[in-house]
Amino acid sequence: MRIGIDARLYGLEHAGLGRYVMQLVENVLKLDKKNDYVLFVRSAHKDVFSGHKRVKVVECNIPIYGLAEQIVLPFVFAKEKLDLLHVPHFNAPLLYPHKFILTVHDLIKHDSKGPETTTRSPMLYALKRLGYLFLTKTIAFRAAAILVPSGFVRDDLVKRLKIPAEKITVTYEATSSSLHEVALPPEQIKNILSQYGLSQPFIVYTGSLYPHKNVDLLIEAVVKHNLRKEVDLQLALICSRSVFWERTHEKIKNRGLEDTVKMLGFLDDTNLSKIYSLALALVHPSKIEGFGLTGLEAMSVGLPVISSNASCLPEVYGQAALFFDPGSVDNLVKSLDALIRDPALREQLAESGYRQVRKYSWKKMAKETILVYSSIKTN
Repeated sequence: MRIGIDARLYGLEHAGLGRYVMQLVENVLKLDKKNDYVLFVRSAHKDVFSGHKRVKVVECNIPIYGLAEQIVLPFVFAKEKLDLLHVPHFNAPLLYPHKFILTVHDLIKHDSKGPETTTRSPMLYALKRLGYLFLTKTIAFRAAAILVPSGFVRDDLVKRLKIPAEKITVTYEATSSSLHEVALPPEQIKNILSQYGLSQPFIVYTGSLYPHKNVDLLIEAVVKHNLRKEVDLQLALICSRSVFWERTHEKIKNRGLEDTVKMLGFLDDTNLSKIYSLALALVHPSKIEGFGLTGLEAMSVGLPVISSNASCLPEVYGQAALFFDPGSVDNLVKSLDALIRDPALREQLAESGYRQVRKYSWKKMAKETILVYSSIKTN
């Protein structure tokens, strides 16, 4: 078969989607010795695959979500006379007339809605949301097959969009960062804590600050814990700067919580590894996720995880996290207190985390994806 992959989202500059596309392309090309591939990539990455046998690279700088994606991109794809096209997001062009499959990572935008979830004007946001709802349902029905990162997302597609379950395949993702366990000498520990304004014990949140991430509840839980417990707890927020970063920072400043909640911004994996080595736990308070990669990354370096029991998170984390109700501040406070008081619980979670991470593999994901390719009749 001649298989095309829309790899315009290739690269870590596209966050989780970029990491998925990178691992998808690299592992599929490594494992599949039978099919020919056409990769549609941006200029910045067009040289990555030079010299690969059975691979053609097509430079394609059409913006994600733009009008040209729907009008021009179908012709770019069609020109290559593909037997099958894989679009690793929900944004396949409606006008593409040939067989394609999708990866749908989540339906978070179906639930996370309203003025607080966007930086757009109300009119533009309303138009884009209507477009999103129409596109996701239409494209999902037209796809020959759909890949999803968890059983939760599969069930969500079946329930919300009425997609037949037999059309959907779960291909779990995996950790792929360069995080590593570090044992820091006392003097370096002191310097790192001083550099970031931290003192132990502290917990970590890593990720974006969209409303569905539920970080406001996490902040409330830390404040409430400190009001009634002997041990003062700090929270380190690790995230890229954005409008939502600024909004959260303003709330923290207005409440006088700058000594309790430290906004560290973006950290590379080297510095993130150091912070993880000193933290009490990573807390994942999200109301909805498609997979939950940050918790697995923490587990990979022995950091205990406290997680919301919402959406896919119990499925992905199994018995390796301490779960709480994402609607209850008190429930999270109770989990924080349990982890502070019980060293044996921390050790148990760390050991369970190591085992849980080993269940996931990008190589396995690629093998399962290739099987889906092979199952599609192209005549």
